[in-house]
Amino acid sequence: MRFTFVHAADLHLDSPLRSLSAGEPLAGILRAATFGAFEQIVSLCLERKAELLVLSGDLFDARDRSVRARLALRAGLEKLDQGGVRTFIVHGNHDPLTEDVKALALPPSVHVFGTKWEEVVVRRGDAVLCRVQGISYPQEKMTTDLSHYFKRKGPELTIAALHCNLSAFPGHVHHANYAPCSPSDLGDRGLDYWALGHVHNHGETELPGGGVAVYPGNPQGRHPKEAGPKGCVVVEVDGMRTTRTFVPVDQVRWHEVPVDIAPAATIDALVEQVVAQVVATCEAAAAAEERALKAHAVRVTLEGAGPLHAEVVGKEALAELERVFRDALAARSPPVALEWLVERTRPALDLKAIRRRGGLSGEVLQAEATSWPDELKALDLQLQRAGLSKLAADPERVGMLMESARQRALELLEEGPTA
Repeated sequence: MRFTFVHAADLHLDSPLRSLSAGEPLAGILRAATFGAFEQIVSLCLERKAELLVLSGDLFDARDRSVRARLALRAGLEKLDQGGVRTFIVHGNHDPLTEDVKALALPPSVHVFGTKWEEVVVRRGDAVLCRVQGISYPQEKMTTDLSHYFKRKGPELTIAALHCNLSAFPGHVHHANYAPCSPSDLGDRGLDYWALGHVHNHGETELPGGGVAVYPGNPQGRHPKEAGPKGCVVVEVDGMRTTRTFVPVDQVRWHEVPVDIAPAATIDALVEQVVAQVVATCEAAAAAEERALKAHAVRVTLEGAGPLHAEVVGKEALAELERVFRDALAARSPPVALEWLVERTRPALDLKAIRRRGGLSGEVLQAEATSWPDELKALDLQLQRAGLSKLAADPERVGMLMESARQRALELLEEGPTA
């Protein structure tokens, strides 16, 4: 029997796009991004005449769901109900199955799996179309393997909806180890399609025994580490065979744009270079889409060595450049939001000569490969003691501060005393 279903996860409805600030109308686009991505999923289900939609956890961003998020979810599910599409939902660590979820009135075509494993037989007329199994989190932190509850109950294609951290899957180490399981754990259950949620990058893993485990990723990236296309998976079923197609639905596309300062001799030239590289990156992404993106969000990193290093290394100069870039990019169509201008430039020094010469400059260079991890831990501890917990919790930013300090020390040592 042939049919189509759509698999999505990690909607994080009403989640802010982190570290972004912008004036209207761009701010409105950013606030609506997660809702727009869900609306695209709903439209995709109707366009492809899907029999069902499987949502594999973290529909909401937090345990205390906003009214706006709950109403948006219900509105989308009502459209699917009217279009004859059934929806199956499991809840994950961000949206465990609590009383306020149960209080949300949902259409009769929606099935929310409870905190005990269950199976639903999906029929088309008198024939069994497929079977859908699932289990929801009763609490935020589920540290036990929930896959062992699943089991084959019939010969028809069986879909398993689970919010979990699948070992050996790229990206799993960057997510909390909730409901941990392995490919062999899933393969032992003998099911056909594992509709997973929790890991925010798309991919799939063939399982022992012939099944497949699929993460659709989140449909809307929320920060630079979630760059690139974000979406859901359309699954075409023919008997026991599935053909999976990833379909982007994100409204705002994230990009990380590195810019080498070496070619720029003046600040004006650097501004033109940065804007041109950001625009080229965004246009390349838009050209690959069959739909228009509402906006783009970028993190720009100034790197390399060049004549402008001394100009951009100063805090005030960097802040002014960031303002100029933000205004120029926000005025484009579609608009571009600048998340952060990162400075990782270095003085144009002969590092090989410095290493050969040794001395204090050589010691600073050597610190890059020896005591640096210990120094980073020490700074992190000091930041926590100073109450700067937000910065301390971001190792990437702390590491960049440490590297910037090392580069500045080296630059000052090589400049020598001034008159």
